[in-house]
Amino acid sequence: ANTEPLPFVLPKLTEEQKQVLDRGERLQEQTKMGRDGSGYVVVDVKAPEYVVWECLLDFESYTETIPTVRDVTLLTSTHLKSGYHSEKPVMTEGRQQLRHYGTPSLTRAAFTLSKFRLKIAAIHNYRPHPDGHYMDFRLDPDCTNLVLKAAKGVWYTQTNPDGKGEEYTRVWLLCDLKVSRALPSFIVDYAAQRAMPRATTWLKPQVEAAASLWLKNDPAPPASPLL
Repeated sequence: ANTEPLPFVLPKLTEEQKQVLDRGERLQEQTKMGRDGSGYVVVDVKAPEYVVWECLLDFESYTETIPTVRDVTLLTSTHLKSGYHSEKPVMTEGRQQLRHYGTPSLTRAAFTLSKFRLKIAAIHNYRPHPDGHYMDFRLDPDCTNLVLKAAKGVWYTQTNPDGKGEEYTRVWLLCDLKVSRALPSFIVDYAAQRAMPRATTWLKPQVEAAASLWLKNDPAPPASPLL
C-alpha cells in the first residue's frame, strides 16, 4: 500500500463553499493568473469513487462524454522526456481494460479540442492512495510554445465528503499554468474561466448516470487493493 503523503495540498473549503457543494453545484476558484496562476474546481457527485475513476480513465470515450473533445489518440509512453511526436499511436481497442480503478497506470494521449481543432497532448499518471486516488497530468513537451510555457494539474477524489455518505464522492481538479509575458493577463484570466468549466461540467451528469446504471446491474463495487 502507498504510505507516502499525497503530493499536493488541497485548498481548505469555507462553510459557505461547502454549502455550494451541498446544493449540488460546482465550485470554481482561481487566482488572478498573470504569468503564473492556479485554480481549482470541486464538485460532489452521487456516485462511488470507483465509478468516477472508471469514467476518468476511459480516455477512448472522451469524444462522447466531453463536448469539447473532438478526437483522442492514445500513444506509447517510451520517451516521456521527449515530445509526443516521438511516440507511436496505439490500438485503442481493449486498451481501457488495462486502466481501471485501483490499478496504477500511465497514459499518454493527444486530443483535438473544440471547433478550432486545437491539438494538445498530455501525460496522465493515475495512482491509488489510501487518502484518495489521484491522477496528475502535465502538458506534453511538444505542446509548450511562445504563449503557453507549462501546464499541469491533478484529479483527486474523496469518499464520503463531510459525512454525506459512502454513495457520494468529492471530485477535485487542481490546475497550474505558466504563460508568456507577451500575453495580456486579462486574456489568460478569461481563458482559464472558460477552460475549467469545459473540463469539468460533463463529469457530474456522466458519472451519476453511469453509477445509476452500473449499480443497478452490479451493486457490488470492485475491491480496492489498498484495503
